[in-house]
Amino acid sequence: MDIQLSDGVSFALFEQYQITCPVVFTTAYDEYAIKAFKVNGVDYLLKPIENGDLKNAIDKCRVIVESNNLYPSGIKDFLRSMAGGQLPGHAQYKEKFIVSTRNQWMPVSTKDIAAFLKDSVIYIHTFAGEKHYLDFQSMEEIEELINPGQFFRANRQCIVNMDAVLSVKPQENSKLILTMKAPLKFEVDVSREKAPMFRKWMDR
Repeated sequence: MDIQLSDGVSFALFEQYQITCPVVFTTAYDEYAIKAFKVNGVDYLLKPIENGDLKNAIDKCRVIVESNNLYPSGIKDFLRSMAGGQLPGHAQYKEKFIVSTRNQWMPVSTKDIAAFLKDSVIYIHTFAGEKHYLDFQSMEEIEELINPGQFFRANRQCIVNMDAVLSVKPQENSKLILTMKAPLKFEVDVSREKAPMFRKWMDR
């Protein structure tokens, strides 16, 4: 089970349904690890996922299903170690993205990205007004890698940086229209369903 989805985090499923099977969680950062193991999580794989780690996770699930035990051995020790801090050697969020420009690669700092936009392919727009092609297949992949406190998935095609939003205009149908700061100056729609989440995200 992936954790960050386009419409929220997957933990909401456990509040609505009784899931009794073992669950292997996958994510790009480690802040949800303790919560994952409280809801039938048997392993927690940080992206990029190593083949060996994936195989071990599947083996754990097989053992649990065959033995009818809820947790694999050693899980309590892991929870205790996680309570003390982050997993060593893993950055919480992606610090830069590699973009393709003029037949070469170039790093762009995440803090310099004003928005991610998906057309036929995915582009990043920087605060400097630059537009670069990004070699990712889906917006969900990007969401996994960036700070949800700084970036918001406004709709299927766009993720915006909080610092890039100039103004917000409510519509009669409860949708929102975001106007991005110069030099971008384009508008972004926020759906009626996401509008309350966006307001809460902005008003902190």
